[in-house]
Amino acid sequence: MDQATTPFGFIQDGKIYRNAFLEYPAREIGEVRESEASTIKYFEDRFTMAENKVAQLEQSVEESENKGSYLMKLIHMRESLAKFDALGEYTQLYERLDVIEEKLREIIAQNRIKNLEIKRALIAEAEPFEFSSDWQEATDQLKEVKGKWIKTGAVDEEYQEEIEGRFNEILDNFFQRRKKFFEERKQMMYDRMRRYREINNDLYQLLRAPDKQEARERAKELQAAWREVGKIPSFQYSKLFRNHKSLTNKIFRSDSYGGYQSRGGYDRGDGGYGRQGGYDQNRGGYDRSGGYSRPPRGDYGNRDYRGGDRHPGDRHSGDRYSSDRRGGDRYGNSRYGGQSSYMSPEEAMSRKKELISKAQDLIGKEEDNMFEKVKQLRMDWKQSGRISRERSIELTETFNYACEKALEINFLERLVANRNPDYLYLNTAEQLQQKIPLLSNLISRDEEELARSKAENQHLLNSQDTRNFSEDDRRAAGRLRSQMRKLQVKKELLDELQSNLDKYL
Repeated sequence: MDQATTPFGFIQDGKIYRNAFLEYPAREIGEVRESEASTIKYFEDRFTMAENKVAQLEQSVEESENKGSYLMKLIHMRESLAKFDALGEYTQLYERLDVIEEKLREIIAQNRIKNLEIKRALIAEAEPFEFSSDWQEATDQLKEVKGKWIKTGAVDEEYQEEIEGRFNEILDNFFQRRKKFFEERKQMMYDRMRRYREINNDLYQLLRAPDKQEARERAKELQAAWREVGKIPSFQYSKLFRNHKSLTNKIFRSDSYGGYQSRGGYDRGDGGYGRQGGYDQNRGGYDRSGGYSRPPRGDYGNRDYRGGDRHPGDRHSGDRYSSDRRGGDRYGNSRYGGQSSYMSPEEAMSRKKELISKAQDLIGKEEDNMFEKVKQLRMDWKQSGRISRERSIELTETFNYACEKALEINFLERLVANRNPDYLYLNTAEQLQQKIPLLSNLISRDEEELARSKAENQHLLNSQDTRNFSEDDRRAAGRLRSQMRKLQVKKELLDELQSNLDKYL
């Protein structure tokens, strides 16, 4: 066997060893294979890998802005180098690591002083909200401060317990108080709703009272009690209110109680968040502040729906389905009352864009009568004139999408609020967390319904020519398009909600 030597190790009994260095003892790193010289060269060449690792660490520390994060990597490199199977000048590598470590520890010490200053400033920023009762503002501010706190590095151990303890105390004090407040508010809302129901039950009993005058006097007392109950969310109040209105109107109605009383009937007061109104018998319905007003029947007489006189014996004059109504220009625009209401394609285009804008303005609005508003817009759309087929398809899709989104957002808002009485008092992130799982369930339900509809109407999906569709087929195809559009809107809304929630987390 060839005799070979190296200053970094030795060969003994067919095995090759690395020399001891610093506090690390000599250790076996391999076996002699073809020859001692080739074995030594192999392990000396491997040492280049260790040198490259140290050089990469030096470069990374030099280029990084967050230098302190490399300390643990350096410590692990020390441990792995001691077990690395190679021959070389280990002492020199460890001296280079010592230089890097000293630099890192100095930077970390400076950073921890800075972190201590930052965390003390964050505590000072959070303290004004510790006992605040502005729940929304305080919650938003404390969550923002907590986000900054999490991103701030550690402080020296001697300050760690003091700093972390004080910050957590602020958060605990506030959020425990907030939790108690909403629990009490939730109970208060339940108590108020129970009181509203009790009043309605008492009114219902009055309908059977034999003494009608006494019943009316008692009803007035219950009306006064109703106004003193207090506010609850309008979506919960509305159903109770409709029942209350119906009961009071029946009690004070002239045909049941021998004459309408001057201050009887329904007076909504301030129990909810809606409009005020009262009953106006002379106008035939509720007054303008509270509902509809129907003119007396006699007003219809011989006047048609346009306000013109109808001539006896002339079934077309002033009639809705007169020849003028059936007539129209080449754009499909109708004519009324013998006068042309011609609408050019340009005017129709302007009208459609105006309706699209109105539909888009409804998105996100809190409207109790959202369905009626969307319904009216859709009726207006049908009367908005004719434009080219290509633009009509594009604009109609935009319009329908806006209408569906307005309805879906309004429905989701009312549904989640109905299931959680204190929903309106949650912060934005908590409201989003309430909405997302509920909307996901609605999407799953819609997907199942759409799958069934597609299976039942497969012939409509496979057909390329719709000209021969029956009227039933056309309606079914329309329902399918509506289902698909609603599902698309829900999915896009879910993505928006999740994206908004991610900003708070």
